[in-house]
Amino acid sequence: MRQRISLAAYTFSHFCVDFACFYMLFSGFRNFLSAGGAALQTVAVGFLLYNILAFGLQPFIGYACDARKGIPVAATGCALLLTGLALISLPWVSLVLCALGNACFHVGGGIDSLVHANGRMARSGIFVSSGAIGVSLGMMAGQSESVPLYVPMLLIAVCGIALLVIDKRTGRERSIMRFNITGALLPFSAMLALCLFSIVIRAYIGASVPIPWKTTALLMLLPSIGACSGKAAGGYLADKFGAKSTGVVTLLLSIPFLCLGYGHPVFCTVGIFLFNITMPVTLCAVASGFPHNPGLSFGLTTLGLLCGSVPTFFFAIPANVVPIVAALCIAASAACLFVSIINTKKEIAL
Repeated sequence: MRQRISLAAYTFSHFCVDFACFYMLFSGFRNFLSAGGAALQTVAVGFLLYNILAFGLQPFIGYACDARKGIPVAATGCALLLTGLALISLPWVSLVLCALGNACFHVGGGIDSLVHANGRMARSGIFVSSGAIGVSLGMMAGQSESVPLYVPMLLIAVCGIALLVIDKRTGRERSIMRFNITGALLPFSAMLALCLFSIVIRAYIGASVPIPWKTTALLMLLPSIGACSGKAAGGYLADKFGAKSTGVVTLLLSIPFLCLGYGHPVFCTVGIFLFNITMPVTLCAVASGFPHNPGLSFGLTTLGLLCGSVPTFFFAIPANVVPIVAALCIAASAACLFVSIINTKKEIAL
């Protein structure tokens, strides 16, 4: 029961943290966004800095938490985020504090999702899923002047208190992570490189595939609903049918939906759902190689996401070749998983 409570708290907090961060980005930089022109370059620099801090620092924070267990890193992240929101009138200061808070929270949540997983992938999939909805709703709330600042601040304050209590009860409870989804045919370094490369590809294609139909609030939510449900379902499916079968098959199935159907809301959403199923698979595969380092494991996967997303800030795939490039990259990602992981079916549980 205690582990289910912590999962629920971290999953809800993940939604709130990403909601608050993107509220800050789109509210704090609203004047730059509305100005257009050269001001949009300033926004791009700000968003790039946010990604570098929020994703790039997680391996280091995670390693520090592995070395010194019991640090209330998730609650600390909420405190940083709350401070950043309070300073939203200073957008660059707010951005740095919120990015640092985001990084700390994700490490804490990632550790919780891995060490209490009992060797199953379902828990990590549930934890990571809620962030996608938080990002979309935070973007919309930040662009709208009808959502006051105290809404995200109140959410983060409640989450911070709840996580502080939970961390005091479970923060030092660490078990060796044994997911047993990586085989003995490849050296550890090769397995790790293939899994991380698969994550990099997924991040790059996920940020590159055009979604031209996001013209209403509901349609703007559809991609995040697809991503959320795919990540949440991915762990369950991998536990039931095996990590390799689930990861490889769903990636290949996503190709026609994403590469040919990206212009249609339903087809594209189905593709996003299938595409995101592999997220808990790759996370747990990396964690298999670091059984005593859940923080570092989680941080390495977010570093892969950063490496995949950074190129999209500097150049875009020409529209006429997006389907071909996306199909080849997704197939390459599936090939990486096929070589690096194995099937191990498990009883579904949290």
